[in-house]
Amino acid sequence: MIEVDRISVRFGEDPSAFVALNDVSVTIGESEFFTLLGPSGCGKTTLLRSIAGFIHPREGAIRLAGQNILSLPPFKRPVNTVFQSYALFPHMTVAGNVAFGLEMLGRPRGEIARTVEEMLALVKMSAMAGRRPSELSGGQQQRVALARALAPKPKVLLLDESLSALDLKLRKEMQIELKRLQAETGITFIFVTHDQEEALTMSDRIAVMNTGKILQIGTPRDIYDRPQERFVADFIGDTNFVQAKLSADGMVELPGGSRIRANIPEGGISAHGAVTLVIRPEQTMLERSAEQPKLSGVLENIVYCGTDTHFHLRLADGARFVVRHQNNPPKPVTFDRGQHLGIGFEPQAVQVLRN
Repeated sequence: MIEVDRISVRFGEDPSAFVALNDVSVTIGESEFFTLLGPSGCGKTTLLRSIAGFIHPREGAIRLAGQNILSLPPFKRPVNTVFQSYALFPHMTVAGNVAFGLEMLGRPRGEIARTVEEMLALVKMSAMAGRRPSELSGGQQQRVALARALAPKPKVLLLDESLSALDLKLRKEMQIELKRLQAETGITFIFVTHDQEEALTMSDRIAVMNTGKILQIGTPRDIYDRPQERFVADFIGDTNFVQAKLSADGMVELPGGSRIRANIPEGGISAHGAVTLVIRPEQTMLERSAEQPKLSGVLENIVYCGTDTHFHLRLADGARFVVRHQNNPPKPVTFDRGQHLGIGFEPQAVQVLRN
């Protein structure tokens, strides 16, 4: 549906001008929920606004269903945007807001009325058609903004951090609701967020961005379980990084002397030597066993988080390591600060990254 081909965006003319997008390419499929994920200033909103037509890249091409739309103004692109602020018209009713875009397109009254009814039913706002935005909650306003954007039946819907203004519980509910809407309409959704949980919850695929570049594209499971760069591993979820050595035979030597065979990223690592291991806290366990553990450390802190408990350890080389145990009331896990404990994990839970 969308093909971004080597676009670059620079703000300013002099050599020191800020480069918001640096030779970015990505292909987004039809009926796909695709998320652009990254920290503030990484270029994700600039890429979204380039697709919408609000920013004009000087290089490259943006194709929608095979047509280069780079020269088209925003109102001629079959694309709609839901902004973070929702931008509803305060003097119009809910129904009036949803009908506005259709009226601007000159659609017949009968078609407008049917579409407004259909869209409000889709977002479960039919009972509030006569209310004004000031009489709605934040979540209800967001639903109206979605209905208004979906009413003209765009080929692509762009969502620019559109859940960030909601409280945590409502945001989680709307994550499921957005995914439902995308599945029911079959429209390609491109969602921008800095929230890793949002991206993992809703997306078919995720593009992780930083400093104007796309670092990795993949399914939520691919991005989480098989990060290909340290930034991706660090940005998505909680991560332990352990310095180790890769031997010529492909085995990894851990700081304590244990050797394991771990996951090498796509493209491999060309030479043996120092590497960084990625180990997720929930894929580890604490051990009191007398047998030599893969890793060991001194327990410095215990943090109870309701569903699970985080154990913070200090390894022999001074690095910090977190082990996460799910809380199981019938068999509570008890350890004491200051204990020297082993850290267990399966070799397939370890991802090897280049230093």
